[in-house]
Amino acid sequence: MKIRSTSDEFGIFIEDLDLRTIPDTDFPALRSAIIQSGVGVIRDQLLTPADLVSFAERFGKVEYGVRGEFQHPDNPDVYVISNIVEDGKPLGNPNDGFAWHTDLSFLEHPTAFTFLYAVETPTSGGNTEFASAALAYDRLPAARKPELDGMLVCHSYKRLHTTRKNARALTEEELRRMPDVIHPMVRTHPDTGRRALYLGPNTSVPIGMTDEAGLALMDELMEFTVDPAYRYVHVWKPGDLVVWDNRTMVHRATEYDKINERRLMHRTTVKGERPV
Repeated sequence: MKIRSTSDEFGIFIEDLDLRTIPDTDFPALRSAIIQSGVGVIRDQLLTPADLVSFAERFGKVEYGVRGEFQHPDNPDVYVISNIVEDGKPLGNPNDGFAWHTDLSFLEHPTAFTFLYAVETPTSGGNTEFASAALAYDRLPAARKPELDGMLVCHSYKRLHTTRKNARALTEEELRRMPDVIHPMVRTHPDTGRRALYLGPNTSVPIGMTDEAGLALMDELMEFTVDPAYRYVHVWKPGDLVVWDNRTMVHRATEYDKINERRLMHRTTVKGERPV
């Protein structure tokens, strides 16, 4: 196993590794490197849904997807992102992830790690952009940090869902499983102690602020975090696996030609701790 840095402020390439056979002796170094860098890129893998879940389970408890209609038919722990339609049925969700966010921040114990594996990729577009919310916190003016350190933010799946085009109504079970939750604006990483802005989707609102003022603040902080000078852009190839730490990173997908191109991605996530 070889590890080398990207040319950006964060992120690593992990090479000479078959994730299906990685020995236990190498795993702690792999996990630590991904946590320290925020994003790990592992190319040239050949992973079934079961392989993907098996690797993710080494990082912690795999989460069942929020939206059951897009689970992989062979493994419900794998969420499918795709524009492909076969026999009139979508293989996956074609519309998720095009705005900056951190995964599943609307859960009481949000996602720690996300594992995204490329099965089919378009000839252009459909990339994933990453930015470090820990680096953003480091870059903030010192006078700004005390104000943000004390803030709490409401993360609401219900509110996020209502912004989606052609969204079906949530079931009572989905609403029960995903009530609104409160998380700190700035969280501390449990392994490294590093502080990071914790920015959910663009519907999260700080407690005690009006929607207008709160959303404006969240937009300001996200814009600061995702400054193009501080991004890593991953251009996908089939067989790529990217693992990232949602406790320090935000990300988004870029658009592509959904009419003439095909994109098929498998994703699984590992449950984290309650942010503090």
